[in-house]
Amino acid sequence: MGGHDRLVVDYTLLGSSKSNLRDIRKVLEGIDRHRDDIRDIWGHDSIAGKMDEFVTNWDNYRRELLENVQDLGKHVEGALKSFEKQDLDLKNATEKHGKNAKAGGK
Repeated sequence: MGGHDRLVVDYTLLGSSKSNLRDIRKVLEGIDRHRDDIRDIWGHDSIAGKMDEFVTNWDNYRRELLENVQDLGKHVEGALKSFEKQDLDLKNATEKHGKNAKAGGK
């Protein structure tokens, strides 16, 4: 059998993905503070009104994006935990089987 019949899990990639998604979530959650900081630079009321409209739309899309990032982060974390548990279960089963084989058992 070749290497194509094996599942290879990149724990480093899953771990860094989890961390990166957490960082993205923090940035998206903190954008509100920056929006309020620059409100005064818009100048004319009509420009300020249009920018406020844009920011409101962005807030709606940002909330949706934030929900998607959070969901993806939960899935990555769940996959990581599941694979780690499977690895541990396989290790324990292999060790148990090895001990039984040495002792003459099944």
